[in-house]
Amino acid sequence: MPLRYLFASIFLSVLSATGMAHAEDATAPAAPSDLKVTAVGVNAFKLKWKDNSNNEVGWEVKVSLAGGAPKHFLFIPTKDITSYTVVTNDLPGFGLVFQLAAYNGAAGTEKISASTPVVAVKALSPATFDAPTGLTAKTIDDGRIRLNWTDNANSENGYLIQFKTKTAKNWKSLGTTQPDVKFDVIASGMLPAKEYLFRVRAFKGTKFSGLSNVAEARTKTLRAPEKLEATADAEGSFKFKWKDRSSAENGFEIQQKVGDGEFSWVWRFGENANATELLEDFPLDQELQFRIRSYRMVGEDLKEYSYSGFSDIVTVQSTPLAKPTLVSVGERTDSSLKVKWKDNSERETNYQIDYRKTGTSAFSSKYTGAGIKNYTIIGLDAGQDYDIKVRAVAADFFSASYSPYAAAVRARTKDGVGGDLSPLLSIGTSFSYQVHITNTALLTGVTVTGLPAGLTFDAETRMITGKINHEGTFTLTVTATFSDETTSTRTVTVKTTAGPVIAATFGAENLTVTGTSVVSVAGKFSDPDTTSAARFETTSGQFDIIFFPAAAPLTVDNFIDYMDAGEYDDMFFHRAPTNFVVQGGGYKYTPENGFTEVATFDPVLNEPGISNLRGTVAMAKVGGQPNSATCEWFVNVKDNSGPPPALDTQNGGFTVFGRVPAKGMIVVDKIKNLPIRDYEITLGEDVLTLEDVPVDAATAPVTLDPTKLVKVLSAGPAPILTYEVVSQQPTIATATLSGTDITVTGVAKGTATIQVKATDLDGNAVTQTFTVTVS
Repeated sequence: MPLRYLFASIFLSVLSATGMAHAEDATAPAAPSDLKVTAVGVNAFKLKWKDNSNNEVGWEVKVSLAGGAPKHFLFIPTKDITSYTVVTNDLPGFGLVFQLAAYNGAAGTEKISASTPVVAVKALSPATFDAPTGLTAKTIDDGRIRLNWTDNANSENGYLIQFKTKTAKNWKSLGTTQPDVKFDVIASGMLPAKEYLFRVRAFKGTKFSGLSNVAEARTKTLRAPEKLEATADAEGSFKFKWKDRSSAENGFEIQQKVGDGEFSWVWRFGENANATELLEDFPLDQELQFRIRSYRMVGEDLKEYSYSGFSDIVTVQSTPLAKPTLVSVGERTDSSLKVKWKDNSERETNYQIDYRKTGTSAFSSKYTGAGIKNYTIIGLDAGQDYDIKVRAVAADFFSASYSPYAAAVRARTKDGVGGDLSPLLSIGTSFSYQVHITNTALLTGVTVTGLPAGLTFDAETRMITGKINHEGTFTLTVTATFSDETTSTRTVTVKTTAGPVIAATFGAENLTVTGTSVVSVAGKFSDPDTTSAARFETTSGQFDIIFFPAAAPLTVDNFIDYMDAGEYDDMFFHRAPTNFVVQGGGYKYTPENGFTEVATFDPVLNEPGISNLRGTVAMAKVGGQPNSATCEWFVNVKDNSGPPPALDTQNGGFTVFGRVPAKGMIVVDKIKNLPIRDYEITLGEDVLTLEDVPVDAATAPVTLDPTKLVKVLSAGPAPILTYEVVSQQPTIATATLSGTDITVTGVAKGTATIQVKATDLDGNAVTQTFTVTVS
């Protein structure tokens, strides 16, 4: 019931002869029949009839004293009723005649049906106006009480019902009844679990009879609904229905439980509801539990809730996301496939496109936004078949739900340049690489640009050959043209590498039982592609930087100067724009000093030449000033060499002076994947805005918490090689390593082999052995 009504009136008022309802149409309705009239007083007559019309808006009552022709008395502007009590002046013992007709149309233009036959009746006599007696009150439920009494008057206009709670001082009016109502009067709108008192008196105009006796009844507590049903519909939606057992509720509350969690309310409905329309946005593809209870608004401002108990719990499995359909592949190139599908979901946050080269087992995944119906997969191999499947995803910060996959499709990229596009070149050794074409029958020509000094290309054999004597990574552009007028252009990345090598051999060792000998590993191994490196310990883990001093000597010296001066200790990574770079070297933070800038030395001359590929480290600089690099540097987390952002050519080219080995890129990627946000920091008296700051938190807070910054705990030189030593016959001689010294100890007479392993920063290793004779 509406909250503004605490108590419902049961008064059926006498309608005036001028009252009119709006007409449904202007066609005369069918006439009523079977009119019966009963005198219920000296001034009241109960009319009952059969309704034969489906378009009336009301009824016309005609009345006359006996012997006269009935004339218009009043209009009753209420359709679809079959009884009504007419109140007249006092006519004790008089005879009256009645007729009834149905009507339609607006006031003054009514279309009236034929009237019923005349019905005669005599008013009761003589007139009485005594107080009602025998009042009883019986509880029906939590909001209704049934009242009955004995009618001792026959000239009343009706009865006034009064009530109060048992502890209240003053009586209130509950409403009035018509004169013929004297039993089964239902007092609605009572509060649950309350004791009420009732009394009744007759009224006639402004005159009242004496009061009846007082009757008492207590309402039941607010009753819980029962027989809850939950029917699952598409994409985690539900319909509910239940049995309403209360007449005092202001509404209903449905609660939900997911997995091992707690119940919490998810929806509220108004009074007298027993079913819902389709409700959406429930958790997807999960077993859910539901329960329902009644509530009533209480308190002076009606803002507090009073609840019934709960219904029984129902357990239902929600439906998953609707899967996409009609997956197909449209436009194709030698390195891409455009996938299309039909979007059947209303709740997805994105779509997941899985693809793999046919014949392989592992899928790679790409994602689109919500409502997207196509995606172009790039970076594929030319002339290859791929298996592709698509599904919808609904994800937030905490969880993800997936639709079933649509039927998988298979598609082939166009022919072009294929094969290994990242060949390795050992420094100082001959290099030979043939450009692979997936279909040579259609090939008309191949060109290669970007060759570094030392390498040449033979168009006839498609061979790149030569020798490079310094470290670096070089980007070549290979273009193949075909007789069908298509062109395939691919980037071939040539990376120089060299694992550790044996620089000098160990000599044989002779010692006695319990005797010792110290053998140094210094000078026995070398790493041709690494002459110096740095190690950064960060709050996200450790990574190394292998320097390129031959390609960028000034920049490497500049970086080491900052590191040796301790300027990179307490530094934090202040910029990590999505899928671009992780940048640091500009700012520090300590609790004692707050935010400070890294002290800068003189700018260093630009030394471009090595490509800004994933894993390379380059200096940051001022836009439009090629020679402005000082202290800030960044790690490329993807290939940034070509457009966009073309770091190899932009602003004179960004100087690559080192690289992070694969193991260290796991740490860099961890930083790259942290949430980012723009923050203001205070530097002395200045306030500076830093953009895309990575923070080590589930979500980036609105206000920067310095303890969540990714900081450098220490920065310094990294060992070029690390060593392990193992005695293959430890019962004859043992070997232990301390720094670069091996201590060999004789155990028993005989000959033992000592193996020494050297590992570089890339994880490459080489071993050599020496013998120990114990006598």
